[in-house]
Amino acid sequence: MCKVRAAVFLFAGAAALFAGCASVSADKGSAPEPVPEWVSVPKKVYPADRYFCHVGKSKDKSEAELLALEGLAAVFGQDIASAGTFSSRMESAAAAGTVAVVQSKSTQSDIVRTVDIKALAAAEIKEYWTDGENTVYALAVMDKAKASALYTSMISRNNEEIERLLSCRADDAYSFESYACIDFAREIAALNEVYLSRLSVADFSAFCAIKDKCRTQAELSAQLVDVARQIPVYVHFENDSGGRCAAAFAKAFNSFGFRTSQEKNERYSFSGRLNFSEAAPKDKSSVQCLYFLEASLADTAFAQNLLSSSFNGRSSGNSYDAAVNLAFRAIESKASGSFAKELSAFLQGVRIPEK
Repeated sequence: MCKVRAAVFLFAGAAALFAGCASVSADKGSAPEPVPEWVSVPKKVYPADRYFCHVGKSKDKSEAELLALEGLAAVFGQDIASAGTFSSRMESAAAAGTVAVVQSKSTQSDIVRTVDIKALAAAEIKEYWTDGENTVYALAVMDKAKASALYTSMISRNNEEIERLLSCRADDAYSFESYACIDFAREIAALNEVYLSRLSVADFSAFCAIKDKCRTQAELSAQLVDVARQIPVYVHFENDSGGRCAAAFAKAFNSFGFRTSQEKNERYSFSGRLNFSEAAPKDKSSVQCLYFLEASLADTAFAQNLLSSSFNGRSSGNSYDAAVNLAFRAIESKASGSFAKELSAFLQGVRIPEK
């Protein structure tokens, strides 16, 4: 009987020992993956004398990338702002290769839409790691030497295009085409100033070597104002008693720096007609003024219609005069609002001579 009990105890002990061994073996098999050195001390893997880097972490991979890029941008003393879109002329010039812009090929499209990475040359997401709690780590890296070379090259190419645009206006110094050339040059100069700011951090000696070769946005803005002042626009409307409608649209042109004139022989004219008619609602509770306006911007030197605008509406008042006054207010609002946007789009769309 004692032998049987001993055998039972021996079997139980062996089973416990086997279970313990199995438990140890299982624990060893599920040991957590060690934290990569680039997560804990990224500058050991990507030395500070050669790289800028930042780790972003999140449960979402895209968010981790975004945080990594934001941290990288903070190295330059600026946050990455929400991505603004380039003007259509800038996009066309970039596609044609006449203007250089930063292009990112290493981040997801949703990040490109969320973050303005157009100013981060040579930036890329180099590493990913997911820990045992499904937190994703992403490492954004910028190679300083590559960034310096890219920024310097882009700034130089953009400088060439700025000078070409300024030389184009010599053929017709005071025209909408000339205005558009300087305005686009100013836009490119603004982009270059962002790149110069980044270059000053990535490679200060390269920044010092090129900064004095660059036109500034302020310099070109002053040129734009000077040219606009030399471009008069004749503004006139039929049935515009007192010139209130003409005055409203003159302000729209003035907001872009153009002079307005009452001389019919000016090269550029913005003219049209204004119609008012009286109406009354069925209940005759008020008097209504129906208004209609149509006008066009013309280049008389080439007999070209450059821009057309029209709109209509109605206003109500206790008297017809009151209704007409409200109609004029609506027209003035249109002139400073939707028409000013139309004029801006027209000026940005003026054809610029190609190389």
